[in-house]
Amino acid sequence: MVRIREIPVIDKLQYLYCVLSSVLPIVKHIHHEQCSEVELEKKLRGTDIDLIRAKLNADEQMCCNVCRIPIIDYHRHCANCSYDLCLHCCQDLREASMHPLVENQMGGRSHDKETVSKEVKEPRLRLNLSAKYPDWKANRDGSISCPPKEYGGCNYSSLNLSRIFKMNWVAKLVKNVEEMVSGCKVCEAGTLPISRLNDSTLSQYSHREESDDNFLYCPSCEDIRTEGINNFRKHWVKGEPVIVKQIFDSSSISSWDPMVIWRGIRETSDEKMKDENRVVKALDCLNWSEVDIELSQFIKGYSEGRIRDDGSLQMLKLKDWPSPSASEEFLLYQRPEFISKMPLLEYIHSRLGLLNVAAKLPHYSLQNDAGPKIYISYGTYEELGKGDSLTNLHIKMRDMVYLLVHTHEVKLKNFEGNESVDQETSLGEGTLADLSVGRQDLQNETNTAADNDERMEEDQGVESTTMVGEVEKIDNRGVETNRMEYVKRMKDQKLRKDNGDISAETRPGVHWDVFRRQDVPKLIDYLKKHFKDFGKFDASGSQFVKHSLCDGTVFLNGNHMRKLKETFGIEPWSFEQHLGQAVFVPAGCPFQVRNLQSTVQLGLDFLSPESVGEAAKLAEEIRCLPNDQEAKLQVLEVGKISLYAASSAIKEVQKLVLDPKLGAEIGFEDPNLTAAVSENLEKVSKQREISCA
Repeated sequence: MVRIREIPVIDKLQYLYCVLSSVLPIVKHIHHEQCSEVELEKKLRGTDIDLIRAKLNADEQMCCNVCRIPIIDYHRHCANCSYDLCLHCCQDLREASMHPLVENQMGGRSHDKETVSKEVKEPRLRLNLSAKYPDWKANRDGSISCPPKEYGGCNYSSLNLSRIFKMNWVAKLVKNVEEMVSGCKVCEAGTLPISRLNDSTLSQYSHREESDDNFLYCPSCEDIRTEGINNFRKHWVKGEPVIVKQIFDSSSISSWDPMVIWRGIRETSDEKMKDENRVVKALDCLNWSEVDIELSQFIKGYSEGRIRDDGSLQMLKLKDWPSPSASEEFLLYQRPEFISKMPLLEYIHSRLGLLNVAAKLPHYSLQNDAGPKIYISYGTYEELGKGDSLTNLHIKMRDMVYLLVHTHEVKLKNFEGNESVDQETSLGEGTLADLSVGRQDLQNETNTAADNDERMEEDQGVESTTMVGEVEKIDNRGVETNRMEYVKRMKDQKLRKDNGDISAETRPGVHWDVFRRQDVPKLIDYLKKHFKDFGKFDASGSQFVKHSLCDGTVFLNGNHMRKLKETFGIEPWSFEQHLGQAVFVPAGCPFQVRNLQSTVQLGLDFLSPESVGEAAKLAEEIRCLPNDQEAKLQVLEVGKISLYAASSAIKEVQKLVLDPKLGAEIGFEDPNLTAAVSENLEKVSKQREISCA
């Protein structure tokens, strides 16, 4: 059983208020849309209306027939043919119909638009329904008839306003959340008091001019346990990745070998998993085709490598093994202590994370699939140029964390004329070799510099690293490096090794490039300008560019990275991930990955309060994509998530502030904490501000 550290009542209350504050704009947005549609329905059918509630099984999902996006609550429904239309598509169809009377019939709709725009701060994206459905129009009174048969409807009668949840549930949520949030001043994460950040927790991974975010927060797991989550939140709210180091030691490595994982899954899963000759699907990184391969042969290639018939190295990535359910069972029964050692469980735990907004979805929900996943891939430190083990540039609606739990450096004798694939090769443009001088020479120089650093500084009166700063090299990311930086990095590695950091004993396993959210428009402009370079486009290239970030169809090599910086002035954070390190990537940050060794990654998706607004914006963009896009099948129901998160947080806050005895009943050691929270209830009711920091 996974045990999470006990959270003090005051901290728990702070977390709940953060969740309520983050989902309030979305819940209010949903409520405004519903009110607008109800007012129209009253004008059409009289003041006494009864909204029919759709009959859905617990594990069913209702999608709009036009945009194919899951319907949150209110929608329009055809009683004759069961055609369903979401409220967003209702609005789009009315605006496409261009009837001047429609706006008048909507009553307070113009005021509603103004209110909503203040909440979301951006105009809503719209589908061009007049082009898609030229023969289907909204009526002058604002009502909408079921579309013609050629559009999937029956053209029989008007679509009636219907609902999924209880009547007025959303209205009650808005009232309760507003009362709680207005009575408690939640400290913004960007202004949180933080403990002093020193050089060991900040590392430079970008070289953007006139930028204050070139450095990333890179604490150790112990730093977070000691200092709490405020430092993390201060950087996370800005949309910056975070790298957490030293999560486990070398004693855990062998337990994550793919063969050990397979054996553990066979012990905890159903009979089908026990087949010795189990065939799984893998992606061939040369052409991204699916291949069938025996799991035993894949695992053998993980450690020994696989050679194609033409003598080239084959890079494979397991696609659907182990399944999310098998991964979760494996962790639950075979590694029960591992998740509890993870940092920031308040954010990442799929069920118990107070700051995981998505954790409050019902367990039967089709969206509730954010449990841990295990990713197993081949990789090589030397760039192959074609067929490298990659994760193409893409964007996610959820926040993500990837923990590197196992690596293996494949060594193949006499591969392509080299002694081994991991051997350093000559420095050509775009290679991953570190410098234009021999690694052994630099290692010797590093040891000398590390051992005599203090004496050299005293004798020369300057920093010792400046003596080797004159030799420069452009690496595959287009970033200038030199011997000074390399020696400094090696000295840091020696220090980390002395401190027991497992990453200092191994070569990096994964290379990451993560772009800022605000750079997405320029990134898309670059793809438009260079779309022919990627070889995947239609006649105009527009469709490829529009969906490439959602579909993950391109990878930016070093040459593209240099052009991107020269022409558009943007550059990603580029860094290498070592064993025992977890990379946190905020929702909405495009990223790409290259595996430098055979790797096993443990991945978890979550949705933090700081990312809810970004996820809502991405949901609107994905809604406007063509219906055959893969991204639509995986779209996150941010509206529904926000409703459930608000409902759950309200109940938790009420328990804490209304029942002083609850603290002792659930195991809080200090009853004075619960009493203090109860006293705050009076302050809340009097609208006095209290600090939740």
